[in-house]
Amino acid sequence: METTVTPAENTIMPRHEFFRLVGTSIGAILLTRCMAGCSAQANPDPTPDPTLKIDFTLRLDEKINENLLVKGGYVIKNDVIVAQTKDGLYVAVSAKCTHQGTELTFKSVENQFYCPLHQSRFNTTGQVVVGPATQPLTQYIVEVNTAAQTIRVHN
Repeated sequence: METTVTPAENTIMPRHEFFRLVGTSIGAILLTRCMAGCSAQANPDPTPDPTLKIDFTLRLDEKINENLLVKGGYVIKNDVIVAQTKDGLYVAVSAKCTHQGTELTFKSVENQFYCPLHQSRFNTTGQVVVGPATQPLTQYIVEVNTAAQTIRVHN
């Protein structure tokens, strides 16, 4: 008995079907990587160490601290972010997001500390305004000496 092979029916995939499958596959890969970055395996809510002794002075007449002379300006020193609010007050909180430890920035328009990685937001006292972070930032005491042009930050 002889075996016969019949030619396959139209084996050519239409162009639009090919691109749909490729696009779906790439989307699935990207989504998987994104979800892995936010999974429970990551370091969730790293709590700032309140026992860490913080005590330093910033000189406002030094070029490295000139951002503090304008409302909305900020500097980061010793893992502490010091900012001048839009009201002209100086505030200081831990500089790392409590979600995954990303360095924060200060958004003067919103008067909030902002995590550029997952968009957590904190108010000027360090309380969570928008997650995914759930733990507040450590707030520090700020003493301004206008005569000496210094800002002392401590706990």
